[in-house]
Amino acid sequence: MFIRKVVCFCIVFVLIMSGMINSARAADPCDRKCLEAYIDNVLSAMIAHNTDKLMLTKDVLYTENGVNLRIGDGIWGTLTARGKYNLYVCDTKSAQAGFYGTVYENGRINYIALRVKVDEALISEIELIVKRPDGDAGVDIPSSAPSAGERMEKQSVRTQFLQTVPPAERMSREKLTEIANSYFTGLANQTGKTSAPFAETCERWENGHHTTNQKPDPKIAKGGLDILCMSCEAQQKSGWFAFVTEIRNRRFPIVDEERGLVLSFGFFDHNAAKRQYPMPDGTMTPNVALYPQTIEISEQFQIRNGKIDQIEAVINDVPYGYKSDIWDK
Repeated sequence: MFIRKVVCFCIVFVLIMSGMINSARAADPCDRKCLEAYIDNVLSAMIAHNTDKLMLTKDVLYTENGVNLRIGDGIWGTLTARGKYNLYVCDTKSAQAGFYGTVYENGRINYIALRVKVDEALISEIELIVKRPDGDAGVDIPSSAPSAGERMEKQSVRTQFLQTVPPAERMSREKLTEIANSYFTGLANQTGKTSAPFAETCERWENGHHTTNQKPDPKIAKGGLDILCMSCEAQQKSGWFAFVTEIRNRRFPIVDEERGLVLSFGFFDHNAAKRQYPMPDGTMTPNVALYPQTIEISEQFQIRNGKIDQIEAVINDVPYGYKSDIWDK
């Protein structure tokens, strides 16, 4: 009888302590430094081609360019080193971290968007978009055109992405998400009648290309629309992006209120059905999309004082109409 009581006491004690530990773990949030460490650990595991040191949930989910893979497959077997470009974004409320950066894969450099979700100190989700060299068929043939990774390797992280917003000026995650979503709304089936709120200093980089406020292109005839030399707001009011027929499966999983950042994911469809479309002034312009296309995109917005100031995007071509195996179901 005494032994039975002792055993029962021990079981109850273990259960109580286990509950206390779990409660303490759940109550102890992962701060910015902690979340960034999870990103670093995932990248280190990919480079080491070994997942043994990662703390994963039993049902951890992983996608690479939207495809559901097992942990250890895909780029986990081919990544060789990290590059110089490293941009982190952290959401301590949802325990998620995002990363835009350059990585080396068997001698070639890629540009990636990475998202990691943490659940009670264990990694439960890993999402990766890899932009490999343009036109790269996966064979060892040198290309003369710089890849997105090569372009970003020469860039420094813009200071706006690193600035802390004073507490009194911070916006709610709901408002930040609303503003980020308005960017996509202003692009899809664009008429030029609406625009997202942009700061005058807004700049956008896509796969290492600076796509706003460029110097005029002398190759474009006088009076022609030089879209790359226009501001963020002018581009949305131009109507030129009407070839983007839909921006779907929009997700905004990471909102960094402290820095005013929103990390999004989605798909841009260009059905190419109309060979020309009207601009706001009534003139017709040719559709730049020659055939049905879809791009998978991760786009990060830096928002200050209610306006989008800086934009950065990792973009990868996927089959037309494609959606993620996991996140878009």
